[in-house]
Amino acid sequence: MQILVLSSSLDKNSRSRKLAKLCTQTLENLGVATTYVDLADLDIPNFDNDTIYQTDIYKNLHKITEESDGIVMCSPVYNWGLSAELKKYIEYVGSTPQDGSLRGALFDKVITFVNAGGVAESYTAFREIATALLLDFKCIINPYNVYAHDENWQDEQLIEYRLERIDKSMFVMMELCNLLSKRTYSSDWEI
Repeated sequence: MQILVLSSSLDKNSRSRKLAKLCTQTLENLGVATTYVDLADLDIPNFDNDTIYQTDIYKNLHKITEESDGIVMCSPVYNWGLSAELKKYIEYVGSTPQDGSLRGALFDKVITFVNAGGVAESYTAFREIATALLLDFKCIINPYNVYAHDENWQDEQLIEYRLERIDKSMFVMMELCNLLSKRTYSSDWEI
């Protein structure tokens, strides 16, 4: 089993990045092979559905994603939605080149959303992207998402009950990936 933990904040002091690192550590403690990718370390050009397919960054992100059983998508919440960098990543690795040389890498992945926001009320900010991943790529969405807002941090450390949620979410992520590894179907572009 291989799980990708993806940090999509460009803020150098990002709380969602801190959450991504906590998720990585928790998965590794469970004995799960993880790959950590921080989109702030990459200079991803805008998606153009043309020349991006020849870039090394596209090829590398596509390969890492395709080889993963599941993805932990960590994002800050801005304006009641997830980061533009996360959306750009989805456009990149989810697309299929016109020549058909590669297939979108997001099909049938297990997805866990881990988000950091300012107020408690924006805990459902992931729903639009979750719906798109479910419908377009037949992703399985982990119902145990993680949301941490300003009141869940003390001296920039996550408080205990939110740490417990990370533990549960990552355990469920591992279990879903394990159970779904035995599925007999494979999805593609279809309605």
